[in-house]
Amino acid sequence: MNFRSVSLSLLKFLFTLWLTVSCVFLLSRLLPAVNAPKGMQEADTVIYGAANAATLAKVKSDYLKRNGLLDPLFYIDISLRGKVLAAQLKSDELDKVWVEKAVLRHGFNQVAKFYGVWNDWKKLVPDTVHSTLTHHLLLWTNDNAPIARGAPYQEITKLLKAQPSTVSAQLLSLWQNLQNQRAPFYYHLPAVQWQGTTNAYHHWLTNLLQGNLGTSTQDYQQVSARISHAIGTTVIIGLLGLIMATAVAYFVGFYFAYHSRGIATRLALKVLYLLDSIPAFLIALLVLTIYVVAGGSMLLIFPQDSSFIAHTASLLSNPSVVLGSVCIALLVTPHLTLQLHRSLEEQLGQLYYRTARAKGLSQKETLKKHIMPNALLPSLTLLSEITIGIMAGALVIEITFSLPGLGNLLAQSILTADYPVIVGITLLLLIFRQVVVSLTHFAFVLLDPRLRNG
Repeated sequence: MNFRSVSLSLLKFLFTLWLTVSCVFLLSRLLPAVNAPKGMQEADTVIYGAANAATLAKVKSDYLKRNGLLDPLFYIDISLRGKVLAAQLKSDELDKVWVEKAVLRHGFNQVAKFYGVWNDWKKLVPDTVHSTLTHHLLLWTNDNAPIARGAPYQEITKLLKAQPSTVSAQLLSLWQNLQNQRAPFYYHLPAVQWQGTTNAYHHWLTNLLQGNLGTSTQDYQQVSARISHAIGTTVIIGLLGLIMATAVAYFVGFYFAYHSRGIATRLALKVLYLLDSIPAFLIALLVLTIYVVAGGSMLLIFPQDSSFIAHTASLLSNPSVVLGSVCIALLVTPHLTLQLHRSLEEQLGQLYYRTARAKGLSQKETLKKHIMPNALLPSLTLLSEITIGIMAGALVIEITFSLPGLGNLLAQSILTADYPVIVGITLLLLIFRQVVVSLTHFAFVLLDPRLRNG
């Protein structure tokens, strides 16, 4: 491979990785936890039933501001022209909702006059009056039908009339004039604005590059810490299972090719086809049942020393981890062995095999030096897909054997609606997939001279 092809492959990998990360960011913005703290995604009457609309809006506004969710989505923001004009009023977060909607409905000039007097008025009245009027304004904002807005409009008018002050009378007059105005049509046309680095995507990507995936809503730990604590178990059982399956597939596939017509080969193929059809959870339960009936214990105990070496040693010596690795091997072995067997059968029918035998090479030497290297290339593609799919099998196996791995963490996060952890694990699995696919491509190029020479 020359420098140009390596550079192009690296750029392609980086672009694909960036596109994957960006798609995860967009999907994360659709989650319910984005717009409100946990417990306020819906009308939670148990916790917030006694609070009025103004209080709820303030709580949500503080949450969005604290997490940088009020910033534009990307470097370029496409918004309605009316919202761009409403931003010029520089209203606080509590008033921003109804100010934007009022500008879109009734125009900028009238709302600017009303909001100017509003800022003076709220300094003169008690907090309860201001809170009540804000509550009715938010109700007026949420009702899109003109008929439905009639009730909040009347309540606001009645409340302003009840306040004996010049400012209240002026605000009432502006409020009534506001209802008679209509915003121009172009207020609802899109406007493109450059936001610079003050946007949610830049903030999210910067935190991601620093290893900050957010905070869990379940125990308020860092998501990266929870994932790093769980990933070791998944890596160990997956790696051990993959190594066992690869070794078995190589030697069994070689035996099948060497004794292709034997009764043992035909019987073993039937067993592999049968094992390939058994679901993962059934294999895990079968292995667990055999182990428990044999008198084994499933306790998962870690030493007090939390060092990496002690933690890894305890995992390797634990029966649950060993049995989980055996289950992974049982899931993977049929795929690899059957694929390798088909590849060997295909290569045995090629002309170069008969030529090598005609030159005096034994069947075993021909299989090792000529057949096996060519047959491993198709299996390499399957191996990359199996490596990616191990995560799905680990989910079932970790739950069955009570292993504190990545699959178990993902299941718990789904059950508890811990969205930051779900997004973090999803992002990790997608990046892992991209890395495996890219490494497989480079391995193909190195092993196949036709690809290496262009």
